[in-house]
Amino acid sequence: MTERTRINKYLAVYDICIRDNTHKEIRLASIRRMKIMRILYLYGVRTQLSVFELELSHSEKLNMIKKVRKYLREETDRFYLYPLDARSVGAIIRIGNLKNILLNDYFF
Repeated sequence: MTERTRINKYLAVYDICIRDNTHKEIRLASIRRMKIMRILYLYGVRTQLSVFELELSHSEKLNMIKKVRKYLREETDRFYLYPLDARSVGAIIRIGNLKNILLNDYFF
């Protein structure tokens, strides 16, 4: 008998910032942004440039947070993970193109 895993829905929002406009700082911020984006693609779909809708078990959530934390620079960057209950998910209003903005997949 397999163990059932509770899957919860989340909204992940992030903002990767720079300290100054030097070429090195802009490049490092871009690298951090790409790393975090790729991590989030493993768990859900991108709905805006810095917004993902995710479906995660508890262990996946902990693993994802650990991976994201590795690339965040906490003094400048921000990452928020909002839980969505069934009522919230059912009340989401989507207007405009309903495809994943980069992969052209439909999302939940």
